[in-house]
Amino acid sequence: MKNIVTIMILSLLKKLISFTKNKTMKKTLLALSILTVLLYACKDEDIINAPEQTSTQASQDHLFAENIFNDINRVVEDGFNDNGLSKSSCANYTSIAADSSNADTLIIDFGEVDCLDEYGKLRRGKIIIIYTAPYQDSLSVITTTFDHYYVNESNWVQGSRTITNKGRNSNGNMVFEVEVDANITTTNGRIDWISNRIRIWTDGRNTTQYPFDDIYKVVGTASGNGLNNRNFTVEITDTLEVNLGCLKPTITYNKRCAIVSGKVEITPEGYSAREINYGIGGCNCDFSVTINGETYLVVVP
Repeated sequence: MKNIVTIMILSLLKKLISFTKNKTMKKTLLALSILTVLLYACKDEDIINAPEQTSTQASQDHLFAENIFNDINRVVEDGFNDNGLSKSSCANYTSIAADSSNADTLIIDFGEVDCLDEYGKLRRGKIIIIYTAPYQDSLSVITTTFDHYYVNESNWVQGSRTITNKGRNSNGNMVFEVEVDANITTTNGRIDWISNRIRIWTDGRNTTQYPFDDIYKVVGTASGNGLNNRNFTVEITDTLEVNLGCLKPTITYNKRCAIVSGKVEITPEGYSAREINYGIGGCNCDFSVTINGETYLVVVP
């Protein structure tokens, strides 16, 4: 349609130029011809490239990555527990005490073939944890990396996650700094995810061998690049509550998420800011995303 209209206008202008003897008028009509082409080209390109402002892709990608790492946190903590009750039957646990440094290593090896564990997830590969002291020791640093680690068959996790115990706050609660710099390759593409958060351990600290009564309050930021290759930024605007009781092994665990309340503002590149509300579905991974006053339901896979 654009080409037809442009050709008609240019044809008319060409005829006017040919019948016009005034040189100034000819120059004016020639300039008008060029302007017409540019205006139509720009107009159509704007329409083609205008982003779908109601897209929830960035919100879905952020929530997916966030849930992957909440799950990894649970697996790592299980590896440190001595009770044997929460350790995965799919994994072999190897502890390596370093003689030449203050850091020790724990390797959680799920093998080379997918195994369905107690949390309802298929896993393979290794999670490697290097730690300077136990989780509850002040100033301990626990760094997690991955060796061909896959979850649910096709989600390949790479990168690192570091937790630093910052001691206790004025209320006597343990405070942890959590930094993630990672990417997840899925069947639909790759999600890059960077997260910088503070986690405050408010409940369950006295039952260290039973993690499912633990509750954390979380603040901080995140950023990333989604499956649509657009960057996004995230800021927690209403403190998140992480309830590890949601991750207690059950037959439906694969569809459960640990964050049960709070809000974040997420701003994808080229889009208006939108708000994710975590407090609509308890543990079942249902969240709402509000964009320009309209609310959409998002379910994390």
